[in-house]
Amino acid sequence: MSEISERCYFAGWMNNLEYVLWDVLESGQRTFGQDIITTEDIKQLKALSDKSESWICFHPEHEETALTLNAWRQKFKEDVKRNSLLLIG
Repeated sequence: MSEISERCYFAGWMNNLEYVLWDVLESGQRTFGQDIITTEDIKQLKALSDKSESWICFHPEHEETALTLNAWRQKFKEDVKRNSLLLIG
């Protein structure tokens, strides 16, 4: 996730990265900053999240934090419902 952020925005963790990357798992390849989140990126993200049964999100106090996939899916759904701009990045 951080590698994609670095490549696309030259930032270790671009704001709302976790939401954008989760969204591309469903929507497919897209432009993000100065580059593209590729089909290969998506395959790797899916494989890593499936293997670890988790998704990384940014917590203001703890920074990068792993949530179970079920907890992340619920958080994603609730957060995006409140603010769809999270998907822009």
